[in-house]
Amino acid sequence: MLSPYNSQGSADQPLLTDAVAYNDWVYGDRPYQTYYSSSLRSPRFLINTWNKNTSTSGSHIFMAPANPGQNPSPMILDSKDLSLVYADPQWNGGTDARMQIHDGEPYLTFWSGFDQKGHGTGGGVMLDTNYNVFKNLTTKGLITGADSHDFKMTNDGGAIMNNYHIIYTDLTSIGGPENGTLLDCAFQEVDVETGEVRFTWKATDHFNLTEGLADPYSDVDTGFDWFHMNAISKTVDGNYLISIRHLRTVALINGTDGSRIWQVGGVKNSFKDLSGGNATNFAFQHDARFTDANETEITLFDNHAMHITSSTSGCTQNCTRAMRIALDYDAMEVRLVSEFYHPQSVQAWAQGGYHLLPNGNAMIGWGVVPAMTEFDADGNVVMDVQLRPWNTTEKGGGPLYRVYKFDWVAQPLTQPSCAFVDGTVYVSWNGATEVRTWALYGGKSHLTMEMLTRVEKNGFETSIRPSEEVSFVRVDALDANGTVIGSSNVVDTSSGDSVGSLIRPRELYRHEGD
Repeated sequence: MLSPYNSQGSADQPLLTDAVAYNDWVYGDRPYQTYYSSSLRSPRFLINTWNKNTSTSGSHIFMAPANPGQNPSPMILDSKDLSLVYADPQWNGGTDARMQIHDGEPYLTFWSGFDQKGHGTGGGVMLDTNYNVFKNLTTKGLITGADSHDFKMTNDGGAIMNNYHIIYTDLTSIGGPENGTLLDCAFQEVDVETGEVRFTWKATDHFNLTEGLADPYSDVDTGFDWFHMNAISKTVDGNYLISIRHLRTVALINGTDGSRIWQVGGVKNSFKDLSGGNATNFAFQHDARFTDANETEITLFDNHAMHITSSTSGCTQNCTRAMRIALDYDAMEVRLVSEFYHPQSVQAWAQGGYHLLPNGNAMIGWGVVPAMTEFDADGNVVMDVQLRPWNTTEKGGGPLYRVYKFDWVAQPLTQPSCAFVDGTVYVSWNGATEVRTWALYGGKSHLTMEMLTRVEKNGFETSIRPSEEVSFVRVDALDANGTVIGSSNVVDTSSGDSVGSLIRPRELYRHEGD
């Protein structure tokens, strides 16, 4: 039974609702919060809309935002209150953080590496549900490693990685020199278990430079970025669906010889548009995916701008949308199924993602626009949340890149962390999803502590004010069954210093009185 004889609650700062103050930088240009029991930092969100009575799916939200004074990191939030669940800034990156299934098991996957202005080189990381590294994969035989845009599991034990690398080639067809510097794109599928390469594809082997629909040629040391691939998925038949930002096209690539089977949008569009051009006029898009195994519908994030041409919020031209299109392969026709614009109208000139949820809802990460929005299947806004003021969009905003919602259950091998500050105990456990209550122990000696109270977990960090003075404290984490699943460090209340951990044997991990 939970004890009423203490003061307890969430140590997390409350969610914000004053949009005027938030967007006037009253909370700074990148609002964040800190914790006593953890060195982590997490965004402080503005709630524009949140209908909690609307049905949704996914226990957790996955993203990789930047926070002041903290390296970019994969981040998991509790979807019921947006409280922090997991982050690890020791990873240099975190882009495209999400849950993916490999061999029937869930993994936290993300990219980690070195940013190279618009792309990157590094590896695709897979963490198990204890947050142990299962694999850290990268490309083979290419000049650079895995790119930051996409790290996608296949249904047959593979992993697909994007790649950007420089080549020197004839660029006269686009106004460049005979031996110019080109930033080319490739993707590679590798076997997750062995790392062996299954398939490698390079853009310049199959597409013409003259198909570009982005900025005109310019001579830059890092290479002219003519293609800019940002999403790759393997189909049921073993082909690959790719999104090409600078060609304004989504193409299906033959998984045997690499040839182009068809494309939607772009110079060589294959489909008749039954929606007056609205199904094929997307531009500089991201995150194109088939919606199901039938592979007749595609969702994508239509940036519709490569450079800023309108304000955010209050976009008036080239405004960004999340869209869904349907393909008829017999008639070679395409139509617009749905399009969702941000409720305040925005222009995301870079990044962004569309995650179709199992219940038909859509979770949209607006890229450089510092917001995430969940829509129901009819386009009604279920939730709209900001993590920076609107006018930070011009210089990169969030950046959120993509946002996902999944069910996630994890048990870290680390233990809870406890701090004692000004007479109050603060406790958290980075990565743990199954903690329901905290049991506070205290005493004159760290060897003779007794339970003082038991309180509900509240947010990432729970505060507990002991009902009596004690010299030492420790906090146990209990799951829904009352089983102790972790024990914190022991803290000397006179100094606030940690004096070690008291971890009981697993066979004793049943709370007294349960």
